[in-house]
Amino acid sequence: MNISSLLHKILKKVCQRHERRGSLSGIMKLGQDLEGEEQQPLENFFGLNALKYTGKNELKLSFDHLLEGKSSSEINDWLLSVYQLIGRKRPEPEPFLGDDVDVVLDRLRLAYPRLGQIHSFLQQDKIAIDQQLAIVPEHTTERLFTAAKIVDFLQDNSQEITLSELGAKFCGNSKELRQGELHKTVAQWLRLLLPYLPKNEPVWQEFLVIQDRLTISALLFAPLIYYKNGRKYDWINQLYQAGEPAVLNWFHLEGITSCSLAPANNAKSTLITCENEAPFSQLLRTPNLNQILIFTAGFPNRTVRRLYQLLAPLCSSCRHWGDSDPAGLRIAAILRGCHPLDLWRCDLATLKRHHKKLLPVSKNQAQIGATILNNDPNFPFSPELAFTLKHGWLEQESWQESVPS
Repeated sequence: MNISSLLHKILKKVCQRHERRGSLSGIMKLGQDLEGEEQQPLENFFGLNALKYTGKNELKLSFDHLLEGKSSSEINDWLLSVYQLIGRKRPEPEPFLGDDVDVVLDRLRLAYPRLGQIHSFLQQDKIAIDQQLAIVPEHTTERLFTAAKIVDFLQDNSQEITLSELGAKFCGNSKELRQGELHKTVAQWLRLLLPYLPKNEPVWQEFLVIQDRLTISALLFAPLIYYKNGRKYDWINQLYQAGEPAVLNWFHLEGITSCSLAPANNAKSTLITCENEAPFSQLLRTPNLNQILIFTAGFPNRTVRRLYQLLAPLCSSCRHWGDSDPAGLRIAAILRGCHPLDLWRCDLATLKRHHKKLLPVSKNQAQIGATILNNDPNFPFSPELAFTLKHGWLEQESWQESVPS
């Protein structure tokens, strides 16, 4: 196969990168201000999904996107074909004795005994670790122990933290965790701790790791008055009186010392959290003086959870309205972990009444649901989840006030 001189040069850099690091991850610049005849071979070889054009007209390659979903053996085969394509001899490192790999993994297990799922995974991935240790032993060992330290910390983390703060705290470099091998390793290990998490769902936010604080917002409809820095803030209540929801970010919530509902709203208020936009809008269009509404926008971010924690104690009851699929019931369980609540319009009795409107459970949903039931005996909505896996799930938009039995 004949390849362009630019592609040959880039594939050589790919090989050198692997020889230097022991693995392929992160971003690599391919060129800037490339002509069409130069770009085309790169797009054909790497695929558009793995390439990114920046505002400076730079073309960059994401190894994480390029190799996503590939096993270690598939990555090895692809790399071998690259070496063959450019006629470069692939180094044959002297493999470590098995005991050397075991020593590293044993040290890791002793230092971080709580990471059982991760230790089991590493035992199954010993061949790949052996190859990395043979090429860059100090770098590989440091990456494994740093990743373990970060994951161990995040298991108990109760406060939001940015990737930059996490990198500065554990790596001495705020940019270290934004991308690259360590970022990929930590994300992979965090996902092992949440086997029911869908593949397309970000794992970092599950452990309160955020890109930044100020852009994480929540939509609230409530007569809320709050106090901070010795001042009273009434703007959310004013929007409520006008029939409009308020958009809050973490900056608004940070430093609140106390809060209350406007005097006209007594302790009989019911707090309703709503998963999807159309049902939330429906609730807004049919105002009820006794209802306070929080839009979760799917899985609740940190601002949504903090709002719920602030408002729930002020109300006589809390309910969640969402889909009854495994994801929807997990959303309800996350909120219930912040403050007790009951299912509303998606409880078992409602699901049975709507049996003709239930949607079939996909294979992925079934796997997630079964994992939850098997691994979490205390899952608060097990009856609804078991019913869903057997009969199907109710979409919020399919709920009706009265359904013939």
